[in-house]
Amino acid sequence: MRSLLILLAGALIGALIAFSAANALHQRNAWPRGVMAVLQQHQAELRRLQRSGKCDPAVMALHLRRLAETAVDIGPSQPGEVPDFFAQAKQFADLGQRWAQQPPADCQGLDAPLQQIREACEGCHRDYR
Repeated sequence: MRSLLILLAGALIGALIAFSAANALHQRNAWPRGVMAVLQQHQAELRRLQRSGKCDPAVMALHLRRLAETAVDIGPSQPGEVPDFFAQAKQFADLGQRWAQQPPADCQGLDAPLQQIREACEGCHRDYR
């Protein structure tokens, strides 16, 4: 009976240590995941606006501006990447900045920014994910 209790206590302590280690490793990547989640959210909002047909230029400009502002954090959130990664991150930030400065006036005008943003995201994810 004593050995069974020791075995159960050891298994419980091992599980707690493994859980703590896994949690620490998971939190290590919180900033990059957060940056990508914010980018994805604003891109999804732009697509939702386009599908609804209610493309208010001020709202589109807001989401495009937030995309551009958040894109600046892509590079710093991934230390240790190759120089080409940072070049692609800067191109994405520049793309967002360009569309934020000249937002489209209607839903049809949103086709080009969404297409370019999607292609930039897919290209980087294809190369570095």
